[in-house]
Amino acid sequence: MRYLPTALLLIGLWGCRREIPLPNYEDGLSLFPLKTGLSWIYEVRETTYTTIGAEPRRFFLRMRIDTPTVDAYGRPSWYVVWDTTPDLSAGWGFFRVGLAYRDSSQAELWENNRRLLILRFPLSPYLTWNRHEYTDLPPESCRYISIDTTYRLNNTLMPRSAFILRKVDTIGILKKAVAYEVYTRDIGLIHQYERLDAYDLRPNGSLVRSTDSYHWEVRLIQP
Repeated sequence: MRYLPTALLLIGLWGCRREIPLPNYEDGLSLFPLKTGLSWIYEVRETTYTTIGAEPRRFFLRMRIDTPTVDAYGRPSWYVVWDTTPDLSAGWGFFRVGLAYRDSSQAELWENNRRLLILRFPLSPYLTWNRHEYTDLPPESCRYISIDTTYRLNNTLMPRSAFILRKVDTIGILKKAVAYEVYTRDIGLIHQYERLDAYDLRPNGSLVRSTDSYHWEVRLIQP
């Protein structure tokens, strides 16, 4: 009978046990707002490489959500129009058009005739997906590094931002790639960075920068 009090205590503790609730992740839909009339203006800086060296360029890109439509799969989507200008004081010139789609599990963007899987929902730390899942391109792994952080952009603090790391497999020292994106709730994409440093191996064993190399940076300047 000396074990009876202990047994009763264990039974009492078991009866009082509380279930730990599962995390209730935010749906994240506000990271990819879709509504006719929404527009964003970005400053774009890019560098391409030729056989004679680097060629930097700076211009402005405007992205506009146009009229609703239905995509090839019968899903409600929106036309997206991109315009460019070398200077904000000049007029906009048509660049290209695409489609945007979003549901409770993902956000997609048709760009350059490629269906890109931009975001996955609901927001969850280290949630991963393949950006090129619907294309014939090599896999590009994306994951949320942070889903609720304050991000500094052009000396402005952007609260409640999600930081996404993008990764493409590269070949040893011949190719090094870095890419990431930042989205802010109720605004959308605020910063995109892509860089590929590619090299060719010369017969003497030295490396020379390949024309596959490039640098592309997009910064929001007007939501």
